[in-house]
Amino acid sequence: MGKTIIYGIGRIGKKYIDQCILSGVADLKLVDSNNILWGTEYRGLKICNPDTVMWQEYELVVISVGDIGSKYSEEILNKLIDTYKVPREKIADWRETMVLSEKESYNLGNMELSEEINGGMIITGKGFGARIKKGSLNDLERFYFNKEHKILNKWMHYFEAYDRFFSKYRGKDITVLEIGVFKGGSLQMWKDYFKTSINNVRIYGIDVDPDCKTLEEEGIKIFIGSQEDRGFLKMVREEIGKVDILIDDGGHTMKQQIVTFEELFDLVADDGVYLCEDLHTSYMENYGGGYKCETFIEYSKNLVDYLHAQYSETDRLKENKYSETIKFITYCDSMIFIEKKKKTTKSICACI
Repeated sequence: MGKTIIYGIGRIGKKYIDQCILSGVADLKLVDSNNILWGTEYRGLKICNPDTVMWQEYELVVISVGDIGSKYSEEILNKLIDTYKVPREKIADWRETMVLSEKESYNLGNMELSEEINGGMIITGKGFGARIKKGSLNDLERFYFNKEHKILNKWMHYFEAYDRFFSKYRGKDITVLEIGVFKGGSLQMWKDYFKTSINNVRIYGIDVDPDCKTLEEEGIKIFIGSQEDRGFLKMVREEIGKVDILIDDGGHTMKQQIVTFEELFDLVADDGVYLCEDLHTSYMENYGGGYKCETFIEYSKNLVDYLHAQYSETDRLKENKYSETIKFITYCDSMIFIEKKKKTTKSICACI
């Protein structure tokens, strides 16, 4: 990507600029609507009045304020299009971009780049997808990069893990529950991935934002409520029955992840999968995390003990429902997949 304008030099904008500079991105211009900032500098770059910018000279304009679709973000977007005549395809929200550095080696799962990264760059998700070798894409990645869908935000290496653990359900009758709807794209992705002309697929979402209810469509139902609210989760559990796949991609705080697991693990059917993702928040203070603190990572490590409780020689470790129903526990970067089995109480060994 060539010359880029970053519009918005507040808290989010400064953090974004720092990332760009650290990654070696060149040809940056900073713009803000606040006239108090005009003529001042950030990281050695002058902050400009948008009325003085030659917008046609730039290949990308990144709006770095708030969330996608926020009131201020929409105001800037409309002004760029209506007043400054910037083509819509040249404008991206900061969350729709990737800041890449040639100094880094990125975890892309099984995906392979068709060309190396030469120098720091800002690139949109669509632009990044164009740099991926087509033959290295799985069906989830093809949906993400190539099909029309609502906004979808995922770490690149997640798709390999999804395909590894969820592909066995394709073509079968299946129920999926995802906590954390965001803009609705991931619910559409699961529908596309699992649905055929002959199977029954039910997709459910949970989100605390009431506006997410408008993202429902055929085959997708969304419940509005907090994943910290045990009463609400019990209501959802009673209404939808068993699920084959449960994905916690919600608020990512320690309380939310623990409460959700305690209330909804029993909702997962035999041979089903419970996935909690974005486990890296267990190491972030803003989410209640910290190394070796009371985090979901530390909480989940107890499940490894429960898996082996039948061999315990101390009363401090006894068998429980997790000992009897967990088949596999798999950790990978920022994810834990917990696969269930039919209830058993004892493993046996034979010598023949």
